[in-house]
Amino acid sequence: MTTSSITVAPHRFAYGYYRQAWWNWLIGTAFFCGGLGAGLFLISLATGQRLGMIVGYLVVVLGKNGAHLMYLGRPERFWRAAMRPDRSWIARGIWASGLFALSGGILLLPTILGSEWQASASIATAAKAIAIVSGLFIMFYDGFVMNHSAAIPFWNTQLLPLLILMYATLGGATLTITLGALQDYESRKIAWLEKAEPYLLIANFLLLCLYLLRMSRLTPAAQETVRMWVKGRYARVFFGLIVAVGLIATLMLSLVQPQWQARGLSLVIAGCELTGDFSLLMLMLKSGLFSPQTAPAFGARGNGI
Repeated sequence: MTTSSITVAPHRFAYGYYRQAWWNWLIGTAFFCGGLGAGLFLISLATGQRLGMIVGYLVVVLGKNGAHLMYLGRPERFWRAAMRPDRSWIARGIWASGLFALSGGILLLPTILGSEWQASASIATAAKAIAIVSGLFIMFYDGFVMNHSAAIPFWNTQLLPLLILMYATLGGATLTITLGALQDYESRKIAWLEKAEPYLLIANFLLLCLYLLRMSRLTPAAQETVRMWVKGRYARVFFGLIVAVGLIATLMLSLVQPQWQARGLSLVIAGCELTGDFSLLMLMLKSGLFSPQTAPAFGARGNGI
């Protein structure tokens, strides 16, 4: 049987590519909240926007961690997943999330509870450094978690962590600008971020094209996933939500925003970009295919039992 005749198996007893079915929307939500929240926190930290830091912190601590705990069958045993951080990307992510929650909380205590909760200069400096490192790790480590699944060729590339990082940065930048507009927050750093956002959108689009081009030249399973994205069952989601809404509409609206200066437009831009971001992560998970391991013993047509 040639690889061109192999199709996605309708069930486990049929021969073909098997869909990844274990990582569902809860894992996609956790990935989305982790990258978005950490990106928002770090960019807000760089621009001095306290509200953005608080929102980003809550998105990571409550959104990301909450989705992970809901996904677990026995959430009270989550600590077992933290074992072996020297070997497991999941364990490294748990440690990074814990360090981020602790260090970010120290930085935000004066804002939430008052200046009397201000930490000493040395503790605040250490907390800031840990928050930056752990937040940056959270932004891209989901890509390494997926990349570590070598049985799914579409994820098995070093471009995946970079793509996850770039989308987390884009989401964090977009929400920072949106929160700044809602607060009438004026800052040269925010103005610079508004000018940089179109270039970040273009960079994400080019990286996404490079990713698909790379996958279209690898194994048959990766090629089949690309085909489903651009011609098959997921083409509407890819071209409609990820490309048209998440990238093109966000780019066009961000270019006209300086002339309109409307708060509502900032919310529309954020909605478009976050729609594309979440759709990309969910499509990555839903379209993951395992390569067929052996030819079917019941005949060459592969019609199943």
